[in-house]
Amino acid sequence: MKKLFGTILCLITLFCLYTYRGPIIRYIMVNFIYHDTLKVLESNSYERAQNWAYIQKTDNFSPQNKQDILNLFYTALDGGWGALTFYCEESYPTCMNDVRSLTQDSTTLSNINNFASTLNAYNKIYVDISSLGRVNIQFERLYTPKQRQQLEEKVDQLYQELITETMNTEKKIRVIHDYIITHTVYDQEYASTYNLKERSLSPSNTAYGALFFGKAVCGGYTDAMALFLDKMNIPNYKISSPKHIWNLVYINKEWKHLDLTWDDPVVSNGENMLLHTFFLISTEMLEQEDTKEHIYDKNIYIEAK
Repeated sequence: MKKLFGTILCLITLFCLYTYRGPIIRYIMVNFIYHDTLKVLESNSYERAQNWAYIQKTDNFSPQNKQDILNLFYTALDGGWGALTFYCEESYPTCMNDVRSLTQDSTTLSNINNFASTLNAYNKIYVDISSLGRVNIQFERLYTPKQRQQLEEKVDQLYQELITETMNTEKKIRVIHDYIITHTVYDQEYASTYNLKERSLSPSNTAYGALFFGKAVCGGYTDAMALFLDKMNIPNYKISSPKHIWNLVYINKEWKHLDLTWDDPVVSNGENMLLHTFFLISTEMLEQEDTKEHIYDKNIYIEAK
């Protein structure tokens, strides 16, 4: 009788193990094998660590909806993590599809990038999703470690040369705005080429191009300005439309637009002009300019409404 009972108990155990093998394996993977990777990693010194209306920092590695996934991506990007690992739970059946969709959506990823620290911005993202729901994201950064160090030193140097503590915040921003524009020309050659290889070899879409080569397109102007805004501890992020990108700045308890690219117009006689048309202006004033390139998603850049 005991032998029969033992056999039945063994069969029941085997049946349960087989039937619930997925959750059991998942539990072992999450709590033992990958336990150390499913946590908030140490962020680097460039992290902003700020929450926004659209996206927030998180320590939830078991997302239950798309917003949770967006928050995880933002947390990893802004913190400068080399990788992000989390699990898609059975309670969120479309999780893996949502992750795949996000990693293939360059527009949404660029929007997330705009809120993260400039020096932690990504260049490429690689994703691996296991059959058990483990998601591993690898980030390739836009700026190399050497470029980061050089940009930090350049920003520190220029800040000491250009800024005095007697200046108010608006004056400090104006001085940096004017310096970048007068020492940078819009790279028309970069803007007019559709050769991705040529573009990848050019620094004009980065702060490195603006501050070290004196040539930039809108991404370079905007990144350069963002580095100084971060240096001054001024809340800011980048706003992008399908064809353009610029800075949004919180000053005097208001959010203002700051577009260095459009304040450095390209003119036919080659003159290096400096304007202040787009210097710390309201959304209402921006829309009155009717440039079309400044039409952005107000459901994402909510502070700029």
